[in-house]
Amino acid sequence: MKYLLIIFILISRLIGQVTLDIKVLPKGATVILDGKEIGTSPVKGYSVRPGMHEVRLEANGYAPAVHEISVQDAKRLVADFILNPMYKIKFRAKEKGLTFELNGEHTWRDEKIKLNLEAGPHRLRVYYLDELFDDQVIIADRNAEFIYTRYQPE
Repeated sequence: MKYLLIIFILISRLIGQVTLDIKVLPKGATVILDGKEIGTSPVKGYSVRPGMHEVRLEANGYAPAVHEISVQDAKRLVADFILNPMYKIKFRAKEKGLTFELNGEHTWRDEKIKLNLEAGPHRLRVYYLDELFDDQVIIADRNAEFIYTRYQPE
């Protein structure tokens, strides 16, 4: 009787499995499913149970991404993802007293700073002695350097 129960549990687990394929651009990204590393992309034929699952994707030079996927009771699920590249951005102040604020979250007063920014738009505010003098959206779409001064040369 005990063996029949164990066999029943094993069969019910196997029957409730869905085959999951995960494709990521760029290829070779690390795939972490529900906190467990399951390989590098593309991942093919990984068995999961129906329900909600968390997929974390990581690759050098790209912003990590976390996605919730809903696995329905089916034979196979193919999930495609694209990671967003990161760019090296330099900010340089030509004078002292400038304060930079990026996306309303990060603030610095250094005269030179290098950041890795995810591709896309970012809001940059520049203050002089706590007074706003520049408010703009910068687009990170390549490695770049931004140089700031309050006065433009004539």
